[in-house]
Amino acid sequence: MPIKTYTEEFRRDAVALYENSPEVSINALATELGVNRNTLQIWVRKYGTGARTSSSDSSSSSDTPTVVTEAERIRQLEREVRRLREERDILRKAAKYFAEETNW
Repeated sequence: MPIKTYTEEFRRDAVALYENSPEVSINALATELGVNRNTLQIWVRKYGTGARTSSSDSSSSSDTPTVVTEAERIRQLEREVRRLREERDILRKAAKYFAEETNW
């Protein structure tokens, strides 16, 4: 079985996606991207900042009802849009990579 090589850009994008998605486990992301879990862990250690976005940023606690202002809601939505665009771009690059790999 041939060894797969990934570009540094793909690796950094995968790590950024992991760090900006607190609800996603490393196993789930590795499966989604089509890479080995251990490989993704190595990338996270090598390229990661060591800080994942906390899940409390995007969800409020059920113990204390909070009033979300329009500005706060817009910031949350903009953050989510950035994360989704990043995920989309990574998946596009992965699809392009794998499509090129199958052209013999």
